[in-house]
Amino acid sequence: MPLSPRSPGPVRIALATLGKCALALAVFTTIFGGWQWVLARQPLPGASNREGACVLWFVGSSTMSRWSSLQDDLKPWIAQNRGMGGATMAEINLHIAHDQARHAPQAIVYYAGDNDLAFGRSVDETVADLREFLAIKSRLFGQTPVFVISLKPSPTRWDRRDQQDRYNLVARTIAGQRPDVTYVDIVPLLLLQGRPGPFYSEDGLHLNDEGYRRWTIALRRALDENLPRNVLQRCHSESP
Repeated sequence: MPLSPRSPGPVRIALATLGKCALALAVFTTIFGGWQWVLARQPLPGASNREGACVLWFVGSSTMSRWSSLQDDLKPWIAQNRGMGGATMAEINLHIAHDQARHAPQAIVYYAGDNDLAFGRSVDETVADLREFLAIKSRLFGQTPVFVISLKPSPTRWDRRDQQDRYNLVARTIAGQRPDVTYVDIVPLLLLQGRPGPFYSEDGLHLNDEGYRRWTIALRRALDENLPRNVLQRCHSESP
């Protein structure tokens, strides 16, 4: 049976179908992209209404977020875990820039950059993101101290060791130039005879209990040596 002159041809049908698909894709992209935009501008997780001189924020990637014993390890400090699993420094910067905390913590403990180098960011780009984090911190929270923990020498990312060393060297230099930044070197505590020790979980990337215990030792020493004496006395006196 011949086609009616008014019957749509194959090309017209194909174009109409493509148009509908394009419209559906545009709607999906708009909705999904808008939701991603909203999520990216949420504050860091782990927000709390607790305030006071003894509050510390622990900001960073999964090595921070997986620190399940943090509150017990850092007593009598009020340790708020605001880490994000798998996060890059740029993601952390975006979230903290939209933080809605009314009061600054006594100090911020920061660990990030491990993922960035592993995902292909250069040392210079990673350092630039660290500087951006410190700039955001200064804008939002003034001279609140930041304790920057060195990147850890893990078995899984041992091939990134040279990059990590270069990043750590610059982070140490930045800390030497700013009174509000302290560099906490945990690398020697996690090595045995120049190689990663048995301080990691089965994935060879995240710390096990002994690894976190060693972090705790280094961090407590840094807090005791760099926070104001009156704050230390007050927080330790409030210990239950």
